[in-house]
Amino acid sequence: MDGILAIVFSLTRYLLAGLAFVIVAVCLAWLARRRKFVPQEAFLLSLISRDKLPLERCENSVGRSPRCDVVLNLPTISRFHAVIALRREGWVLFDTGSQGGTKVDGESLHLRMPLSHGQRVTFGSLEFLFCDPAAERELDFLIRNS
Repeated sequence: MDGILAIVFSLTRYLLAGLAFVIVAVCLAWLARRRKFVPQEAFLLSLISRDKLPLERCENSVGRSPRCDVVLNLPTISRFHAVIALRREGWVLFDTGSQGGTKVDGESLHLRMPLSHGQRVTFGSLEFLFCDPAAERELDFLIRNS
């Protein structure tokens, strides 16, 4: 009886190791197939100082906290004020319940709003121009070839 249990345990050990190897191989193959994200050229242009604040990630946090991707150190800006994210349909602005509020072209943002090249975005008392040169070039290409 002890011999049978020893055989079952050793087989189980090898089966589990083989299963783990298969899972790792499938995960690596899936990662290799996925398209790698290439950051867009989008940025926020300050209408006061003309500073360019690049949006270098798929999701860019905007706020007063030093942990944010775009740091705006003013009292009218919340620690985590908003998020600008790249989705399949393009760039989207999310307000995170900030006290100073977020506006797009003068309209208050309540939850989320798609962003397009040239829109004015206001965080608290700071106003920026959203610039997406890649989208602008794509639009120019479509207009020229239609």
